[in-house]
Order: sequence, then structure tokens, then C-alpha cells
Amino acid sequence: MHIEVFLGTGGVGKTSVAAASALRAALNGSRSLVLTIDPARRLRTALDMKADGADQRVPLDPACTGELWAAILDVKASLDRAVYRYASSQEAKNILAHPVYHLLITSLAGMQELLAIERIHQAMEDGFESVFIDTAPSRHALEFLDKPEFFAHLVSFPIVKLVGRTYQWWVRSGLGRLSRMSFELYSRVEEMLGATLVHQILDFFSIFRKMAEGYAERAEETLAILRDPKQSSFTIVTTPFKARRDGDYFWGELQKRKFPVGSMVVNRIWPEPAAGAPAGSSQQVQDLVAWYQDVARSHQLVRQEIQSIFGAKIPRLVALPELPGDMDGLHALYEMVKVMEPARDGK
Repeated sequence: MHIEVFLGTGGVGKTSVAAASALRAALNGSRSLVLTIDPARRLRTALDMKADGADQRVPLDPACTGELWAAILDVKASLDRAVYRYASSQEAKNILAHPVYHLLITSLAGMQELLAIERIHQAMEDGFESVFIDTAPSRHALEFLDKPEFFAHLVSFPIVKLVGRTYQWWVRSGLGRLSRMSFELYSRVEEMLGATLVHQILDFFSIFRKMAEGYAERAEETLAILRDPKQSSFTIVTTPFKARRDGDYFWGELQKRKFPVGSMVVNRIWPEPAAGAPAGSSQQVQDLVAWYQDVARSHQLVRQEIQSIFGAKIPRLVALPELPGDMDGLHALYEMVKVMEPARDGK
């Protein structure tokens, strides 16, 4: 199995590159999934997907031995699936009916990032041979790697385990009626949040504890796979005038976190024209052609600069030309597959 994660800022064509990479894998015979964890859901318009977050098979024409599937991260559906999969029937019933569970899904900041790792694990369980992850178009995209790791460390803290494992016993035993001085661990925060809310949260945590600990274990396993260059790689997607800045930032941040950078794609490079303005052209046409030539030459200079700066750091540098029209629909992805350079830039 191979997992490829695509990172980039806004407006660089990251979703299209991720989807085209998944299509290319399918055309090469792989059962391939492109999964977007981007709340903006650009993939839905690119592939004309249904509104729900279930895996959807994309019909290919002509048919091939591989398969292309697409999915959009749905926080509730992913968490519900985990509850049904890993909790007993009674535990699942209690969790899904608890008011804090609905608050968790709809109101807690960071659930999109926390559930992204769980959704990647589910994709692996579903037997996909190639998984391509389209992240949010932002430098904050790395939070889908950071927050699950922080959560896993948090769940391992002794005091967190103590609260989760003893709260129900504390309530049933009647010890909750004793003085606050005796049970400061459970009651100190009541003054800040109110006793009812605190008890609901602790009650939910006590029944959700096994799920939380299981999530933490799966998150650590998935993050280990994402750090393994034999199984995963990260691709930085950028455009000519963002390339140096984006490359430096994402390469540095991924190095700090020990994730393997496999590729850098410089998208939307203008090809140099074969000739100048036709003889007898108006001054306006001549100026337009000269402007285009200047931009195209600057793109080629950027391409050379990226090769010199990142050639020794990133195994595969890819240059993709600007394509005419919007990159919407499967036909556009086929066009992008045709121009994808199969080897490292410059070789």
C-alpha cells in the first residue's frame, strides 16, 4: 500500500494534482482512493460527487484494470463508524445517545483534524492499494498531523487515565457527596464550568475512555506509517512565484516532524512560445506577446532555481504546464495525467 499526502497553499491546483495522481494510479491498475480532508470540499466540484462523505467510485472511460474512488471527510460519519467498529453494542448506544457526543461533533474545534487520521486508517482497513490525501489549502494543514499526536500523548497521561477509569465508581459509591477538599481532582472545575456540565463531560469521558484510548493507538500507528518512506510520501504543490517560499516552509516543517518529502510539484508553468508576434501585428498584440514571453522566461528561471535549491533535498521535482480551461471534471484530470512528468525534473 502507498499513501501520498498533498500540501500547498491556496490557488496552486493541489486538489487537481492529487485527483490526477489518483487517476494515474488507477490507470496503472491500482485500486485508488483520493480523499479530501479539506473543509472547502473542492474535490466535490472537480469530480461531480454526491453530498455525503461515503466512498464513491468514479466511472472511468475507457475502463481499466484499476479503480478510482473518491471520498470527502465527514466527521460524524467517520466517528460513528469508529464507535460501531470498536465499542460494544451497549457502549455504542450509550455513546451515540450522550449529549456531549453531539456537542463533540458539532462544536469542538479541531475535530476535522483529529478525524482525518482516523479516516486515513479506515481507508487502509478498506483495502485501498493507493490513497491520495488532499489537505486544506493552508499552512495550517499540518495540524492534521499535530493534533492527533498531541491527543495520543494527552490520553497517555496518568491523571487522564485515572479520571476516565474511576469516575463512574466515584459516582456510584456515593463518595461524590463528600467534601470537595477530599475529592479536589473531580470537583475543582465545577466552579468554572458548572456542576451539570462537568458531570456530563466526566460521565461521557468515562464511557468514551476505551474509544479515546483506541483512537490514540490507531493514530500513533497511522502516523508511524506516514513517517515510513517505504509506505508514504508527502508532495508539496506550488506555483512558480510561490515555489521558493512554499518549498522552504513545507520542507522545513515536514523535516521537523520527520515526515518524508517525496515530491515537489511546480504547477502552472507557462511554456515559452516558439515565435514572437506575427509580422505586421498591432502594437497591442506585440506588447501582449512580449509580456507573455517575459512571464514564461521568469517561470523557466524559477524552475532552474528550484532545481538548484531543492534538487538535493527532494527526490522528485515535477513541472506541470498551465492547462487551458478550468480543471473540473474527469476529462480535465485525464489531460493533467497526460502532462505529468513521470521522472525527476531535469533528467
